[in-house]
Amino acid sequence: MQLNKQEICEACGHFMLEWNISSNCTLLKCPQCFHIKRDLELCNAQRREHAWGGSELFDEIRAFLTRRRLNKLLSKNKRLSLLEIGFGSGKILVKFLEKGHKVHGVEADLLEIHIDELLKKYGTLHFGKIENIQLPKEEFDLIYGIHVIEHLDNPAEVFKKCHDALKKEGILYFITPNSTSKGLTIFKDKWWNLEDPTHIRFFSPQSIKIMLNRAGFRKIEIGIPVWDSLTLEINSLLRFLRWNSKEHGVLSKKYAKLVDAFLLPFFIVIRMFYPILSPSLEVIAWKSP
Repeated sequence: MQLNKQEICEACGHFMLEWNISSNCTLLKCPQCFHIKRDLELCNAQRREHAWGGSELFDEIRAFLTRRRLNKLLSKNKRLSLLEIGFGSGKILVKFLEKGHKVHGVEADLLEIHIDELLKKYGTLHFGKIENIQLPKEEFDLIYGIHVIEHLDNPAEVFKKCHDALKKEGILYFITPNSTSKGLTIFKDKWWNLEDPTHIRFFSPQSIKIMLNRAGFRKIEIGIPVWDSLTLEINSLLRFLRWNSKEHGVLSKKYAKLVDAFLLPFFIVIRMFYPILSPSLEVIAWKSP
């Protein structure tokens, strides 16, 4: 498939260019802010058929590390109102609920996984795309989403909606794949983030900051967390070795999780010395007082 017309970058408005990362994968990349869009017809990248291909153990580790990071941002002596976009099974929200916080969640219901019963009983949950959910004005102290904004149909609309729904000095927190990660350059169409067919865009530090500024946020911090998606390089390597399933991807193959666990310490050391290999961005934005 070839582009019928040149696409405009949704972040900075510059014309996007075709980036042929392999013989069968072409991405659209902005030369100005390095934002990336993905068309599945242009970049199939041996994608899996199902949106979900995770591991409960690794999800537990990610939830623990993310919750620890969020706790550092929150007031410890105050009952807060929190919203998670894409809450999945609710692992993080339940922990906040147990601490006495008021919790809300939005889930597009793509993952077909069990939701914690405590969360269903005491949380305020909405099912559907966040673009279609009406959020109350100035209600939340924290809105966060872990690997969710790369799936959105209209991120600009969602960022503005989040800004309006936050209280003054409220915090917006996202973790999302990094379009400038050296992993994409090294692994090309075998980069594990391309296995998920619902990954339709990748933000750069520049593009996410531009879009959040436009939504009304003024104080924004962008980091590259070495602790997120710890097995991504290993799973990318397994994809390179064609050790993957068409239906559910790398992690559904026998012994894949054992390989991840065995090689993980080695790849953590590599990231410590070569942090630009890290595949994610950590985005923190504060609403002005």
